[in-house]
Amino acid sequence: MSSSSVIDFVSSSPIINDETSNQSIEIPVPPTLNVTHISINNNNNKNNNPSNNSDDDSDSNDEALPMNITLDWIDEQMRAGVDLRPILSRMLPGLPNDVSQSSLFELLMDLFLPVQQRQPLEQYKTLDDAVELIRKCKNILILTGAGISVSCGIPDFRSRNGIYARLREEFPELPNPQSMFDIEYFTHDPRPFFRFAKEIWPGQYEPSLAHYFIAELERRKQLLRNYTQNIDSLEHLCPIKRLIQCHGSFSTSTCRHCHNRVNSDEIKNEILQQIIPHCTKCSKTINNAILKPDIVFFGEPLPDDFHKTISIDKDKCDLLIVMGSSLKVKPVSLVSELLPAHIPQILINRERLLHKSFDIELLGNCDIIINELCHRLAKYEPSFGHIKRLNHRNDKFMNEILYDKIRTSMQQQKKKKQKISFHTTNDITLPKERLSSLRPRLFKPPIITSSTTSSSSSSSRKRPFSSLKNSPLFNQDLSYISYPPRRYLFAGAEIYFSSSSDDGSDDDLPRKLSNK
Repeated sequence: MSSSSVIDFVSSSPIINDETSNQSIEIPVPPTLNVTHISINNNNNKNNNPSNNSDDDSDSNDEALPMNITLDWIDEQMRAGVDLRPILSRMLPGLPNDVSQSSLFELLMDLFLPVQQRQPLEQYKTLDDAVELIRKCKNILILTGAGISVSCGIPDFRSRNGIYARLREEFPELPNPQSMFDIEYFTHDPRPFFRFAKEIWPGQYEPSLAHYFIAELERRKQLLRNYTQNIDSLEHLCPIKRLIQCHGSFSTSTCRHCHNRVNSDEIKNEILQQIIPHCTKCSKTINNAILKPDIVFFGEPLPDDFHKTISIDKDKCDLLIVMGSSLKVKPVSLVSELLPAHIPQILINRERLLHKSFDIELLGNCDIIINELCHRLAKYEPSFGHIKRLNHRNDKFMNEILYDKIRTSMQQQKKKKQKISFHTTNDITLPKERLSSLRPRLFKPPIITSSTTSSSSSSSRKRPFSSLKNSPLFNQDLSYISYPPRRYLFAGAEIYFSSSSDDGSDDDLPRKLSNK
């Protein structure tokens, strides 16, 4: 997807101050969007069945969608509260009537803003290349997610014991855990969200090494912008100033009824005591007068500054680093596609993102990877060796172990176990009756569970990365594994290793998440 097809701006004259220079920069304004003609069509169809496919209806709505749908156009429709159900019903006959507005907009993005994977750049593949890029690039764009805050004690969302898993247990009536961030469900039942808000409320946690690393890049005037999907506000404690909080923050809260805005410190005690905060300016008889923290829910538009800054940054960026994010939530997940194809991209994350293509993949716990990068950068730029929360480890670089070497070691261990098992089960000193009684246990086929049926037929020959922690060859505190041409595996990587001689292809290595 080209950047011009996603964001298509026209010339205008609003001004914003760019902190990287002493000059003001003109910010293009999104093109004027024809919202009214869609609203008129919706009004004309209020008394009609949305799924009516008559010729008259089709003809009357031929111009309902613009020729070139952009990310800004979709966001503008969200802001205007446009109901796209009648339009999408004609495009997708049989669309259920109970689909939420947020799902409709997500569907619209999937239809008209499909993700096209870029091709990895051949000149950037190695860990040394990553160090050199971070060292020399002057306009680094960093996109961060929940993974950079896990080491701070904040639970992530999608892991086995993450926030979504626990909310599913506490609120089984939730259609799915993400519904707590759906504005329609919040109106119906705000309890799951405020249960989550208590866990993540600002003031309970300290920034991670990854946060301080970003702050150091900003201090060195290398940070173009930090686009964060996080709402924990830990960036402010570093502090990071060149920041776009894509999904808002807990800093302020707004009444759903009268739109009165307050500082969130005013409702902190209620949140921590698990009392749903009610607007003091509204009557207590108004059920909807809830003070909702100003974070972006599904079904709500992104902050204005996201579109304004990305329109500049996409052409100015010389390196993208995605850190601790699954890039599953649009439109922020589209940032990697907004950039020109020649801009290098680095992933620092526990798992691979199979729907994206990065030049260098550093897989594992973010802080462990950043720690190693800082040690290597400090060889050239000493300030990276003094970042807060850096683990010095005698200032030695971690040992690199080739995947082929680890794989050979795993195969040898497997053969030894098979040999031992063979001698044990064929001991001629055991009476025949005893062997007969053992046979059902020894040769009982494995039970296939739902988790194994979804994996490939070779899943029984795979081991989680965490299983290598006791390997005599690999020490996860002192080593990392290189998997050519462009992948590196550190402690915390959520992948499976193949341990068979016929299952070692590049695609098979990181296919399934571990339960570490």
